[in-house]
Amino acid sequence: MSEKHPELVYVSWGGTGRAAALRDAMNTASDTERSLLYLAILDDGTFGDVEEVMLGLAKDELSWLLDAQLELTKRQTGLQDVPVRVVVRSGDVADEIFDVVDAMGAAEVLIGGPIPEPAGDAVEALMALLNQKLDGPVRLLSP
Repeated sequence: MSEKHPELVYVSWGGTGRAAALRDAMNTASDTERSLLYLAILDDGTFGDVEEVMLGLAKDELSWLLDAQLELTKRQTGLQDVPVRVVVRSGDVADEIFDVVDAMGAAEVLIGGPIPEPAGDAVEALMALLNQKLDGPVRLLSP
């Protein structure tokens, strides 16, 4: 990763994102010579009332599953050389995205699609907020 090519952030939470969207994110990272950060968020709407101990276990398990998914995706796409890392967070989706992007500098944010039907309007509002407050572009990957 270089200063000219900041890391891409692929975001998934609450049932967003499918394997095809992740493959698109991997291809985008490869095509633009960037590394990819897979930000998985255990959102407040679904996990807000889970006890801290159980939330920690859920984060560990999700991290392991996503690492396995990424290895499979690398093999499927032939993109074994794309640097990818997983970060699992919990909390408000927008706050977690802002925190991660702020910590790493400007980056393109790729939202994993398709978006489950009841969340469609909320995701449009989230994307508008992200586009307004982030320096880099925000795109929905909905293959």
